[in-house]
Amino acid sequence: MQSCKLKQGIILPILVILITVTILNFPLDQDRHAYSQPSESDSTANATGPGVDLIDTHPSPVNVKAGSNFEILSTVVNNSPDTITLPAGRCDSPLTAFFMRNVVIRQDQFQGCTATSSPFELNPGEEVTVAGPVPGTIYQAIKAGKTPATATVYYLTENGQPGNVTKPFVFTIN
Repeated sequence: MQSCKLKQGIILPILVILITVTILNFPLDQDRHAYSQPSESDSTANATGPGVDLIDTHPSPVNVKAGSNFEILSTVVNNSPDTITLPAGRCDSPLTAFFMRNVVIRQDQFQGCTATSSPFELNPGEEVTVAGPVPGTIYQAIKAGKTPATATVYYLTENGQPGNVTKPFVFTIN
């Protein structure tokens, strides 16, 4: 039993490190990444070029309080000339987030999911709002203050190649 807990204690930090390295390896130049703010600031980033974009990224509920759990919502815009495919359903989410401070990401070993869903196709020019994290992952606010973060959406291109877009966003924990 203790061996199982030890393995879980090692796997989670390694997973967090891998996700962090993946996110930090994407260039954050102004041409590819616009900033979005939570809806309470009435500021959103608009997609202007070809490709897949994330806009209006914010927590849900919008008014996050220290000690509470929350999720992230973001609108995926397909400005590419091809259809993209997103994981869909109660048990899959294409959206993940990484928080620079004030939030912990926990794994809920009791929350599982057994339902399967077909992937969701997003045609050129379409957009859809997605929520994250996946079941079993919990975002918990631990301290009040401005919270910088990055959101990443994962998808498959029409020819089956994996793709992703990472965008920074900031929200306030009360």
